[in-house]
Order: sequence, then C-alpha cells, then structure tokens
Amino acid sequence: MEITLSKKEHTVIPDQTFPINIFHIHYPDPHIIPLHWHEHLEWIVIAKGSFRVQVGSTFQDLHEGDLIFVNTKQIHSAFPESKDSELYAIVFNESLIRNTGLDNTEKKYILPLLSNDVSVPTYFKANEPQSLIIENCLMKLRDVYSEKPYGYELIVKARLLESIGYAFQKAEEMPLRKRNQDKGSIDPVLVHLSNHFHEPLSVKQAASICCISPNYFCYLFKRATGKTLTEYMNMLRIHEAERLLRTHHYTVQQVAFTVGYTNLTYFGRVFRKLKNASPSEFLKNN
Repeated sequence: MEITLSKKEHTVIPDQTFPINIFHIHYPDPHIIPLHWHEHLEWIVIAKGSFRVQVGSTFQDLHEGDLIFVNTKQIHSAFPESKDSELYAIVFNESLIRNTGLDNTEKKYILPLLSNDVSVPTYFKANEPQSLIIENCLMKLRDVYSEKPYGYELIVKARLLESIGYAFQKAEEMPLRKRNQDKGSIDPVLVHLSNHFHEPLSVKQAASICCISPNYFCYLFKRATGKTLTEYMNMLRIHEAERLLRTHHYTVQQVAFTVGYTNLTYFGRVFRKLKNASPSEFLKNN
C-alpha cells in the first residue's frame, strides 16, 4: 500500500470565486496539521486544549484563546498535546483582501504584508488586548460562513479585513537589509524539508541549499530552530509517523521506512524519546 507523505498542500476551496474555507481540527478525526505550506493566508484559532505549533523556523506551545497568523507560502504545522485539543483554521486567498488599488489600503497595508515588507506578528497570546478582539472577529466570521445567509460574503470579507487591521496594530516595518537578505536565511532548507524530510540530508547538502558554509549553517539553524539538523529532521519524521500510526492502516515497520528510517531499532528509540512511548505502545493506545 502506498503511503502519502505531507508536502505542499492543495487546500480544498469549495468556491473558487470566493476562495476561503474553514477547517475544524478535533478528536477523533485526524487532528494533526502536518508540516506543509500553501499559497493562501491563514488564521488559526486554538479553541480548546493546547498545540505545539511551528511557523517557519519558530515553535510555540499554544493554548486556548491563542491565535496564529500564517502568511502566504509560510511552512507551518500544529500537533495536539492532548486528545481534547481542537482548533479552527481559516484559510483564504489574498484576492479576498485586495481591492485592485481602488483606495490606498492595498498599497499601504496589503501589498507590504504579502511582500513581507512589514512584519505582522505570527503568534497572538490570549491575554493580549488584540487577541480577544481578533478571536471574537474570527469566530463571528466562522459562524456566518457556516450559516451562509444572503450577503455572508460581504461580512466574511469585512471580518477578514478587520482581523488583519487589528493585527497591523502590532506590525513592524522590515529593515531593507533584512528584506533583501537571501544569504544567511535557512528558509530554503525548511521548505525543502517540508517536502523531503523522509530523505537523507547532510549538513553539507543543507548548507548548499541555503548557499552558505556548513559551519555558518549549523550556527544559523540552531539559533533559528533551537535544534540541530538531525534533531529537527527527527521531529518532522516522528510527527509524520504519529499521523500515519493514528490511521491504523500501516504497520510500525511500514511507517518507519516511509518517514525515512532504515533501522527499526533506531526509529523506536527516537520515537520513544519524543513521544514517551514506543511506536507499538502508541499504536495500541491511539
């Protein structure tokens, strides 16, 4: 049986003329968001419990009421830390917030956001003033999108713009040298790993992808992710292994080989270190 791995996501958008969709991630449905990226923007609302979230090279443990803003083409993932955890992911295309230059808002806010000339915070903690306002806005958006009364599209667009407007209150202009800084960025290897984490990758190869020296790559990667390349790849592989094991469609051996481990004993050791259970125990209890 062929096993499909996580990679670039082709997001399901029911109506391409109004490109938005809302996903309710909760137990017992698969409630893992594996590492992926897409062309859309996204708001994530932690509705219950807690999740370990990655956006780009940053990691946060987030809890009920916390919010995440994901810009276009940013790699991201979310893994629940308890069975009762749930979240809403509101995925929308940039066309919903653009106005083709009919007033100054596109030039002043939307285009700088999409081109990363301004930096909107990724994480909004529940105790921050803007978080309460944005969460309320997004939940109203969720409700009207679900009910779809006549004119709901206008309300959805208004809520999206409102949420981004409040997010802009904490935005910062990116320094020009940082905008143009291709050298020294580990983003290329993070994108590569989002599609190829199951394949071998040496530090030398990773550094080459980023066009920097191996020593400087190790320094940048550790500073950005808090992990070595091996630790980071193990984390991605074990997260994917967890997702596959939860389906109960594959054996432990199939999962191990699929996510990139040729040694079953080593896979078991890494899995236990990260999940406090062996793959067999995890399979039995989930």
